[in-house]
Amino acid sequence: MKGTEKFIHKICKQIETAVNRPIKGFPDAIWLSDLFKQKKIPVSASTIARLYELVVAPSKPYLSTLDNLAKFLEYDNWENYVEDQSTHHFSSNHFLTEEAKGFSQSVLEMALHLKRYDTVEMLLEKYVYFENNPVHFSTANLLGKYVKKHNYDEALLLVLANSKAGRSLFYECFVDEENDAFAKALYHYYLPKVTVAHDIFFVYSYLLAQKGYSGKIEKSLLEKYNDLVNVIEVKQLHYHLLSRYFECKILIDGVENQLQSNVYTYLDSISNYAHTIPKNEWLLARNIRALLHFGCKTALLNHVAFNEIVNTTLMKKSQNKKSAALYIIQLYWLYRNKKDTIAYQPFHLSIDYLQGNSKERIAIESATASLYSKGKTKKQIEENLKQFCEEAQIKWIINLLYC
Repeated sequence: MKGTEKFIHKICKQIETAVNRPIKGFPDAIWLSDLFKQKKIPVSASTIARLYELVVAPSKPYLSTLDNLAKFLEYDNWENYVEDQSTHHFSSNHFLTEEAKGFSQSVLEMALHLKRYDTVEMLLEKYVYFENNPVHFSTANLLGKYVKKHNYDEALLLVLANSKAGRSLFYECFVDEENDAFAKALYHYYLPKVTVAHDIFFVYSYLLAQKGYSGKIEKSLLEKYNDLVNVIEVKQLHYHLLSRYFECKILIDGVENQLQSNVYTYLDSISNYAHTIPKNEWLLARNIRALLHFGCKTALLNHVAFNEIVNTTLMKKSQNKKSAALYIIQLYWLYRNKKDTIAYQPFHLSIDYLQGNSKERIAIESATASLYSKGKTKKQIEENLKQFCEEAQIKWIINLLYC
């Protein structure tokens, strides 16, 4: 469990803050263990004593123990906790990367700025992979920033496609990038470098989704996508790919005018899958967006099982883990539960999380604001929002709020 020590220390401190008591001795450990028991989370006093270094630990804690620590702070599991703690930029005095076997974010940014792609290539080769790398998110954002700054420079795109680090940090991180340049880069540079069926499916499901929202899917693209669907095992798909799988099915039926007869079948299936995967927010968000795009608002609002999962997901995660998917879910939930909006405090998403689709971020924020505003302010927001969504072709928000 390499790389977890700093997170263990961090969560122990956060638990102390949450319970408003330092864990300095064994009586404190017993007291804290009783609090865990009250939440029906089994962590013994002796385990807590080892975690807080009150006694010498003969071995590292089990993953089940770390899961229980995360659950105490209302996270789904340890992975969810670490992901949440990792997806933030570190402060300026936290130079983790400067000591990581030759990889340096500082050197990387300078090389990107100067277009020294030979240095970029060398640094990506030295990028250290380990479980829950805390600089993965900030490094990905750095690369994305310069890809755009250099107008999708082909030389840079090729360097990123040639290494595992580059593919992971750029192509596989910007999965909701809404522009033709990214789609072309994915097809021309990433696709020739991958051979695993799931990676190939990632490309074609992305391309088909982009075409589906535009209302036209080329026959050749649909045939290739269907060929891939026939060879993959849906139950084994990563949560992002599973969300794309259902999104594409909805979009295909929407384009072919067959969605109304299948919409409840899709909602049933999505609801069933959402119960089985820990990171279900993208499964919910992408399909909320796709169903609303094709006018399935009534079916969506009235499906009890689906909306129960939406409610549980948002309430459980919105206070700890904020994501672009939850931003979409939050807007949908607020609209559906208008009478409860006063009691709910909506979160505001950092611009970094939706840097690939800034237009959708602006639309979601304005739509959320419209649900809380009154009088002239509300009228002004709605007038601007309708025009903005029409120009940006963000049809799902118009269909949710005004149809």
